[in-house]
Amino acid sequence: MTRITPQALYELLPAIYRIRDAEEGGPLRALVDVLAREGAVVEESIEQLLDDLFIETCAPWAVPYIGGIVGYKALYPVEGLAAGSRAEVANTIAYRRRKGTAAVLEQLARDVTGWPASAVEYFQRTATCQHMNVTRPEARTTADLHAPLELERLGGAFDMVMRTVDVRSITQAPGRNSIGGRHHLPNVGLHLWRLQAMRQANVPATRVDGRRYLFDPLGAPRQLTNRQEAERDITALAGPVNVPGAITRRMLDATPSAWVRGGAPGGLRAFEIFVDGTPVPVDEIVACDLSDDGAGWNHSPHAAEPPGSNRPVRVDPELGRLTLPEPETAEVRVSFHTAFPGPIGGGEYNRAASLPPPDGAGTLIRFPDSGHASLQDALNAIGPAGGMVEITENDVYAAPTTITAAEGAEIGLRAADGVRAILRGSDPLEIRGAADSRVTLNGLVLDGCPVHILPDGDGTSLASVDLAHVTLIPGLSFTETGGPASPGAESLRVETRGVELSILRSILGPVRMTDTTNLRLEDSIVDAATPAPADSPEGLAIAGLSGEDDPAGALTILTSTVIGRIHARAMPLVSDTILFARAAPGGAPVRSERRQDGCLRFSYVPDGSITPRRFRCQPQLAIDEAIAARATELGGPVPQAEKQLIRARILPWLIPAFTSLSARAPAYAQLRRSAPAEIRKGASDEGEMGAWHLNHEPQRETNLRIRLHEYLRFGLEAGLIFET
Repeated sequence: MTRITPQALYELLPAIYRIRDAEEGGPLRALVDVLAREGAVVEESIEQLLDDLFIETCAPWAVPYIGGIVGYKALYPVEGLAAGSRAEVANTIAYRRRKGTAAVLEQLARDVTGWPASAVEYFQRTATCQHMNVTRPEARTTADLHAPLELERLGGAFDMVMRTVDVRSITQAPGRNSIGGRHHLPNVGLHLWRLQAMRQANVPATRVDGRRYLFDPLGAPRQLTNRQEAERDITALAGPVNVPGAITRRMLDATPSAWVRGGAPGGLRAFEIFVDGTPVPVDEIVACDLSDDGAGWNHSPHAAEPPGSNRPVRVDPELGRLTLPEPETAEVRVSFHTAFPGPIGGGEYNRAASLPPPDGAGTLIRFPDSGHASLQDALNAIGPAGGMVEITENDVYAAPTTITAAEGAEIGLRAADGVRAILRGSDPLEIRGAADSRVTLNGLVLDGCPVHILPDGDGTSLASVDLAHVTLIPGLSFTETGGPASPGAESLRVETRGVELSILRSILGPVRMTDTTNLRLEDSIVDAATPAPADSPEGLAIAGLSGEDDPAGALTILTSTVIGRIHARAMPLVSDTILFARAAPGGAPVRSERRQDGCLRFSYVPDGSITPRRFRCQPQLAIDEAIAARATELGGPVPQAEKQLIRARILPWLIPAFTSLSARAPAYAQLRRSAPAEIRKGASDEGEMGAWHLNHEPQRETNLRIRLHEYLRFGLEAGLIFET
């Protein structure tokens, strides 16, 4: 806190000068205010010099210099990593003191990559003849068939079942042909969780009937995920509660208190259930299989059973379902966590950088604190100068039906930082505006209502529409099985002309627009949302208003994933992007009307696409390199027939491989580890193509492999094993 304040400086002056200054109207006070402001800057700079002596408080530029003192070697920078090199520099000496131990390797993996990790010394899980002086009763040669929880963990980080020796190398890296063995004396496995635990706090559960509920307020089945707890010491090894792993029924049944907070003070827990505002205690929650049973659920309580016989609240963490002992008329709310690759779409994660403070020119209305009956009323209360409606609480709200901006004004509808607001409706959200007006949406999830951008009453078009951290559910909403409720339905439709449309870190379904619209898509996912997720590449993702034969406007697509076919007027720039599409008979998967302008670079562009010039785009790059290598071997041109053979050999395998294409899945649009390296490391910075480029996974993995060589003891071999 600064000590150089205007008041403090002013009081240092003799009283006679202060009296005379007051009589003159305060010119001396004004001068002191200016001096104090500049003095505070100097004071802050001096205090920062002291802070820069310590790794915990130093400025980012000072981290490498402090690291140089302890011999820290810099790695590839990873943008957005929570701790970054600061944590690694801070722990460097502690690492070296315990060099080669499992605890240090585990902590090192967390600090370098930012991913939760668990280190496993596989010699302890290898079946061996034990010395009678050092017996390990827990190391049984055969599996205990009476322990279903242990058997459920087979193949994971916490698999305690012994194995015989596997002589294959545990290292899976470029240049190594091993598919990866584990159980051997020199092997150390580093198990990593790429998916993050995303919180949804105090949200309304979806009511199926009086007793049955879904955790997800959007009504989709969700696998509940643990909210990992920090380990108490650098020497401690991670357990199931320290990683964001999926919670199974057996895990919940074995130790409910490890996953359910149940009103207990402090601590981090995976989920909590509230009935009429009161948390359900842990001892009243039991794990249960609530999978489908005809029209109902397995083990669901029945009205015919006597009162009190269904006392426990039954929870299925694998499907995100719960049942209450008696029909409940009070509101049921839940807090829980689900897994997701990163901060895209509406969520409770930190997005303060995308929420600039109001400039004072408009009105800021906080809803529901403002007293307005609905979001539509709050939007209508914004004056002609423009303003912002900010939603301050997690809940499901009735979606507004129209947003209209006056000439030169900006109107925004956003969720506050750390808030996930769900807007539910059946009618489109219509956005209109006069000349030079602008509309922004931020941090919202729209359930059942598409967004339509329309001309004003006199045909005038607004200047721009910005969507940031928004989810327009592909298929408009979810069915009870998690599929799209309206397959192929438009999430966004632009009927006005000349609009600048910006979409940042958002998830949406099919887009339709006029050919004069300029779309900038960045760090986002566009999904054609067909009934079967595997068929979505055959759907129509981006096109004109009339669909198939009508082109959309000019598309600038950066680090995004588009699942489905595209027809555009122009493509000024497509970079580090996956255009995952399959052509309809007689058509092209991606088609641009204007091919003399624009560029596609470092992207996956399906074979047969009609686009502007391409630079290092797959699979064409791999085909060209293979033909060039063959020409070098032959010492001359390659025959056309052989070129076709090379193309036919490469095209079947050089395609994106996703963990899931279902919008409700935890690993939605995430590239598999088995995806071709040409795609996983084919972006301009050697990162992965697509929307999850922002996670910089290849750089994190490379950094960890580099650092492992420094901290492994002689004779040990480490391998990276990805749990998610």
